[in-house]
Amino acid sequence: MAADRARLPAGRGVRIEVCAPPERIAGLGMHPELNTFRPPERQKQALAGIAASADGCVTLATEGTQIVGYAALHRPDPLERWGRDDTGGIYELGAVEVAPAYRGQGLARRMLAATFNTGRFDDRVVVAALYYWHYDLERTGLSSFAYRDLLERLYKSVGFSVYPTDDPDVYAHAENALMARIGPKVPEAVLESFEALRFTREQGPWRCL
Repeated sequence: MAADRARLPAGRGVRIEVCAPPERIAGLGMHPELNTFRPPERQKQALAGIAASADGCVTLATEGTQIVGYAALHRPDPLERWGRDDTGGIYELGAVEVAPAYRGQGLARRMLAATFNTGRFDDRVVVAALYYWHYDLERTGLSSFAYRDLLERLYKSVGFSVYPTDDPDVYAHAENALMARIGPKVPEAVLESFEALRFTREQGPWRCL
């Protein structure tokens, strides 16, 4: 949506670009320390791919011609639990990352707030899986529990809540969590799908024998 692609000032020379088009991403450099999930250039390619998809949205924090942070939202992988949703209304907050030199400016919160303020996700459920193996513990010096608390506060600031689930990747580690943002206009069918997929009864401590 053209309205989604507005640039919003973030202060200190950094700009927030909501749902940037793939050609914009391809034309920018990637900060070398945006490497939590994969090497920077590979991550940039992945972001451009998400932005090019019909359902993807990549919000950027940029300074000049360089990406210094991003938040990526997209439909879940069909092979994953949330990919079994057949309503088309469940999305995933796949990744949020800010280069270490730019942390402390509230860029992650600004990117998420700008994204959700567009109203684009008001009729959708957006899930976010917090996995300790993705936490940037070495560079932050935080414990895995402290890092989870940091992410919970960040996501709660834009309407997410913590939800129990029998997903083994979540419940198997106390440092992990499932969070979700229920948009104010979510159809009942999408809510029912979300509830059904939180507890698939396939495995885990809540399995019905």
